Amino acid sequence: PVYTAPLRRLCVAAQAAIALREREWAHSHRFQGNALMSDHPPIQTTGILHFTIPVRDHHTAAVWYRDLLGCEINRINRFFAFMRCGKDWFVLATMPPERLNANPPGGTKNHHAFMVRREAFDHAMEIVKSRGIEIVKYEDTGHVSFPGRHAYFHDPDGNCLEIIDLRMPGEAE
Repeated sequence: PVYTAPLRRLCVAAQAAIALREREWAHSHRFQGNALMSDHPPIQTTGILHFTIPVRDHHTAAVWYRDLLGCEINRINRFFAFMRCGKDWFVLATMPPERLNANPPGGTKNHHAFMVRREAFDHAMEIVKSRGIEIVKYEDTGHVSFPGRHAYFHDPDGNCLEIIDLRMPGEAE
């Protein structure tokens, strides 16, 4: 494109400001392998207690998650449904519509993964399909960090969910 001289100078100044910020950030942080390191030791967390899924109505969503995924409704208050899946917890929180789904329509990048036993995966897929829920993505190869079969679909509020039969390295097919 053809730029006027003032616009060209503005673009050059903006690029210089971005480069300066990147150098300042790089100076204050360093990478070791794939991990971002700083001069301060990390917090020593011991696990994840829960994650929160935004929904239009946490009462309705709690029943949907219970009836489809077999999650346990621990308790419900005015704002949240506290759910249990195996030994893990998640929370359904009523949110305004503009805060519900971080993905574009049909997107899967931002998702919540629920594990199923290998021998239960095919039956889980049948249950999802029998409820008229579209599988928007299926994969069974290419996952290095979380190998196994992956099926992605959306809850009624558009949140992407995944079921996986997680296979540990060296585990037989």
